Amino acid sequence: MRGYERADREACLSLFDSNVPPYFAPSERADFAAFLDDLPGPYLVLEDLNGDIVACGGFGPTRQDDTVAILCWGMVRRDQHGCGLGRQLLAARLDLIATDPRFRTVRIETSPLSRGFFERFGFIVDRVVPDGFAPGLDLVAMALDLGGSGANPRA
Repeated sequence: MRGYERADREACLSLFDSNVPPYFAPSERADFAAFLDDLPGPYLVLEDLNGDIVACGGFGPTRQDDTVAILCWGMVRRDQHGCGLGRQLLAARLDLIATDPRFRTVRIETSPLSRGFFERFGFIVDRVVPDGFAPGLDLVAMALDLGGSGANPRA
């Protein structure tokens, strides 16, 4: 696990492509590319033993409330789903968020396919927006309460 570097851009876009569909809509690729070009906060990549990037994801404060961290653009290469990489990526992001005492809540907007993954870590659904990402791809908004201490709830 390491911080994103500009040279990682194409590998991260390839990760995105491996998850289209059903996790992302093709129309979201331009948004992801723009995000990579102007990161709002920490962004991590996870490499395999060969040095290939197999997962990426980041977080940042919301514009509306700096006590809320929002997870953004997290993904695992499609052929590596179910191998524990998503768990490692989420844990690394939650650990980093926990080092900033201002954060009290972590939020994510994800798809129905990833909902169960985040629920296993204590995230709770607070709304579902039909076709919220693209036609046929609902948006599931979820939140994790850090208990008011900024501490990682997994501890």
